[in-house]
Amino acid sequence: MFPQKVYKVTEGNLVINLVGSSGADIDFNNSTFYIGITGNFLIRMISGGESSNYETIKNASFYGSASNTEEGKGRFGLNALKAHNVHFEHLSFYDAQSMGYHLFDLAAVDNFIFNDLEVRGFGKAGLSSLDRDRLYKSNPHALYSEAIQVDSAYEGCFGTYGFSDSTNIIFNKEKKGLPKNADSKSKISTNITLKNSYFGPYTGVIGQGKIDNERYMARQYFSATAIGSHSGTGTPKVTIMDNTFENTIYSELTTTDSRLYPIHFRNPKLDFIYQSKNNFINQHGNSKKMDIF
Repeated sequence: MFPQKVYKVTEGNLVINLVGSSGADIDFNNSTFYIGITGNFLIRMISGGESSNYETIKNASFYGSASNTEEGKGRFGLNALKAHNVHFEHLSFYDAQSMGYHLFDLAAVDNFIFNDLEVRGFGKAGLSSLDRDRLYKSNPHALYSEAIQVDSAYEGCFGTYGFSDSTNIIFNKEKKGLPKNADSKSKISTNITLKNSYFGPYTGVIGQGKIDNERYMARQYFSATAIGSHSGTGTPKVTIMDNTFENTIYSELTTTDSRLYPIHFRNPKLDFIYQSKNNFINQHGNSKKMDIF
């Protein structure tokens, strides 16, 4: 258990590597983490618990600076590769997701539960309607990058920043890059549950402001798309219930591109994806399809 206190990630990457644990918990003990404009808080996981003893990560708040720095900085990010039986609960994120990146990037994982997440804020400071439209035409992934991406394990599944850098050679002593068990035929992540969580806008002090004791503000009027997939093969089994999705980011150029819906999957099957009692507030997309995909 972490001592309950405030931690500051002022620069560079704070990296937690979770390898081979069995039901071990990380209880942050209601600690708060301030992530500066040149810092990142990163977790890399190829571990997991047992079906009767989940690995649990819980009880923390993260204040990022993603709205006021270059993409890929000032953020929280967890990459999980073929991990299993993990429970995330009582976690809050404020301006902690960088555009084009994910809070949780899941590659071929199994039995992941997300309970009581509070995810507030997405997008650069001052991101206008014209800016969003330009991004939609030139780099749509920057807009639709999910807070929780449900993916397969294949070369490049974590983009340019994940397990592939030299600091993570622990994951594959043979060579840099993804472990050998990451392959193009990998199954997609499955048995994912998201419940009792909120995704919405954020107006408040960013992590760098907390570090400097200054009122550096984020005025983010949007949330990220909450959960889904835009790559990989197969259909995951997913349960999404008792959540609120507010002001999901959008482009004026479309109301029918489901990648910009708070819930979206590349290969949806109704009998695989169950959703119930979700609340959709101020959404731009097709409201009749918003609670499907």
